[in-house]
Amino acid sequence: MLGVLLSLAAALGFGGSAVLARVGLQYISPVTGTLVSLLVGIVITTTLALVFHFDDIVGLAAIAFAWFLLVGILNYPMGRLLNYNSVSKLGVARSAPVVGASPLFAAVVAVTVGGEVMTLPIFVGTVAIISGIALIVSQK
Repeated sequence: MLGVLLSLAAALGFGGSAVLARVGLQYISPVTGTLVSLLVGIVITTTLALVFHFDDIVGLAAIAFAWFLLVGILNYPMGRLLNYNSVSKLGVARSAPVVGASPLFAAVVAVTVGGEVMTLPIFVGTVAIISGIALIVSQK
């Protein structure tokens, strides 16, 4: 149950941040918005991680840091810049659902790389999400 509540809180946070980004992007470029967002996020996240999990972080293997670096480069600067550009050009209502296509990519990677099993409920849920996104994007 806690996992579901945390997931819903994350969804609320992501949705709220898209709206706030849209407001901020009226005054600055997506590149500047991305830079400001990343710098603030790095400071807050690093501080919280070190305060609550310092021993765990120090004990990580070097390869773990390499993977985190790769994910950090792909997800945060590149993903956020593309996201902010889409928010700036399309608005939140049309761009945010497209970002919601991540379950499709996550499911494919989880099955092909992560060795997870595609169950019927996961498949149906993934198809439903993608179908909803297609409907939103196809509207004029």
